[in-house]
Amino acid sequence: AAPAAPAAEARSSDTPGELQRRNPKHWHVVVALSTLVVVGLLSNVVRPQTTQANGGRRLQKELRRYDMSGKSAYLLMTDRFNRVGGYSAGNQETCTGGGWCNGTFAGVQEQLSYIKGMGFDCIWITPIVENPAFEAKPGDDEGEGCGSSGFAYHGYWAQNYYNTDPHFGTKEEFKALVDAAHDHDLCIILDIVTNHMSPTHPSSPWNVELKVPFDKPEYYNQLDIGNKTWDEYTSQWCHWPSPAQNQLPGSLCRLDVDQEGEPDFTNGGNYCNNYKAAESSETLEMGTYVGEDAAGPPEIKYCLVGNCPHQNETRIWEGWFFDLGDLNHSHPYVVEKQLEWVRWLISEFDIDAIRLDTVPYMPWDYLSKLQATAYPVQIIGEITTGNVTFHAFGQKRDDFETLGGLQNFPTFYRATPAFCGDANQPNSPTAAWNLTELALAQREQLNSGVYTNVHTLMNFADNQDYTPIAVTCRNHTQRIKNILAWVFFSPGMPMITFGTEQGNIELRKSMWSFEWNTTTWQYTFIRQLNAIRKLVDLSTMETEIFGSTQDTLILRRFRDQHNEVYIFTNSLGRPGSLTYLARPVPIVPNCALRHKCFWVNAFTGKEAKFTHDGFFESENSDPVVLIPSSLWSSP
Repeated sequence: AAPAAPAAEARSSDTPGELQRRNPKHWHVVVALSTLVVVGLLSNVVRPQTTQANGGRRLQKELRRYDMSGKSAYLLMTDRFNRVGGYSAGNQETCTGGGWCNGTFAGVQEQLSYIKGMGFDCIWITPIVENPAFEAKPGDDEGEGCGSSGFAYHGYWAQNYYNTDPHFGTKEEFKALVDAAHDHDLCIILDIVTNHMSPTHPSSPWNVELKVPFDKPEYYNQLDIGNKTWDEYTSQWCHWPSPAQNQLPGSLCRLDVDQEGEPDFTNGGNYCNNYKAAESSETLEMGTYVGEDAAGPPEIKYCLVGNCPHQNETRIWEGWFFDLGDLNHSHPYVVEKQLEWVRWLISEFDIDAIRLDTVPYMPWDYLSKLQATAYPVQIIGEITTGNVTFHAFGQKRDDFETLGGLQNFPTFYRATPAFCGDANQPNSPTAAWNLTELALAQREQLNSGVYTNVHTLMNFADNQDYTPIAVTCRNHTQRIKNILAWVFFSPGMPMITFGTEQGNIELRKSMWSFEWNTTTWQYTFIRQLNAIRKLVDLSTMETEIFGSTQDTLILRRFRDQHNEVYIFTNSLGRPGSLTYLARPVPIVPNCALRHKCFWVNAFTGKEAKFTHDGFFESENSDPVVLIPSSLWSSP
């Protein structure tokens, strides 16, 4: 690789957030030097910094429980994870696609040891609430050319807040799952949706009267309803609006007109509206919105919430996602009932954290109230934008704080193009095979001060909505290893999607198809990544982007200059050795206290050496994690 120029230092706070101060931890890891296969991990032992009463220690332990800073998470979808009991008991046939597969809470509980075997701290579970029970696909025969939009197996179409979906199991079975997870020292991050309900139409079971607790039209946004009745406003199964959409020109981006009143589909040359004239500029045509025929040059073809200069927050907040009933957060009853529901979820199920869907489509002050209500439980929000400043509004907006954490979409949109050449991301045109752009985004997150806690930014290489990483990286082992190493050693919360550990290549494929194999290279590698993080107590270390080139990225994680870790990643995926440039030359910390000290590659157990001018040669294109020999040799 080409030598990396010295990088400006970029650091994050070494405190885990406002909930508590970080305590020392002891982790004991037994490894085989040839493969660093972890055969055992002891739980962390939290030690009070000062002598204190039992009540104080209990409070400190509880606060640590709810602080998600630096914790690793395994994302699973109940319907696709494991069939035990339920509607398809005993059926082990592979299941994919838009129908119910009938995984259950009991099925998840049965495989907790499989998840814990990879060393994860938490499980993120997609929504568990009751979805529409109708067993026909919404949209079938409901309009010319509409087609169907699938079943509600994923959980994101809430029908009744206070019931679990019967396909998954009962409330008591979910409680048993949570208790068992806690017994395995796994925290539970529960996914919820407060922006919208299930598809909303005049006919049963989609009619508003069946939705609990929001069973009246007044609880839903009705932007641009004009003289239409509610039934007319919600009648369309496709070809929206109506209802008014939050993704059309005038919402994410304003559709400009020239002096003669004619639409300017270039928006004055910035092309941010992504639209060119279709049969009607008011009709959502996805092919002209983000496809090959979208307006604008490639580098700004994909315009997202937070990326547009003329974004209209009112339309974003009050417009709908297609036909999903969009809740009106200016209505006191809606806010009151949602705050009440969040309190009930935490009390009823003893969950540890919340993941919140579609965050930027709700008012910021409402989000602040939601987080305050959930405290000390942290809410990890989904803001699908590549704009770091707008993304950070999810933690802090103006003079008030919003949510506790965020999925890290600004880096996700750059990482898969940079490491694997992914052509389908919003930032692909400029980020493809370019680790420098990823490094710049991470520096901005670390240096700008716009976040309240970078350690609760959830890093990932795919998710429940995106192509599996094995496909994105074309099953290239070294590139998959590099992007996973970046996920696990960047500041924040590393997250892996179910099936990654099996080399899954189909979106939302049933996990039972893989027979819980714990010998795949992916399972072993993820176990190694979690083990190294715990061995060096990485979770809330400070971070420096130590160097980057188009095809290499070097991270430095450290605490008080005494405990340092260096992570070397690349996108090359080629045979033969690879040379990195690291300046200033890394010096092994606390060397004077040791008879002999040196850097060790934590994946191989081999000593690593730098030349006097900072060159480091890796034997291949696999990622390298260098830790002090003092840590490697410690019990």
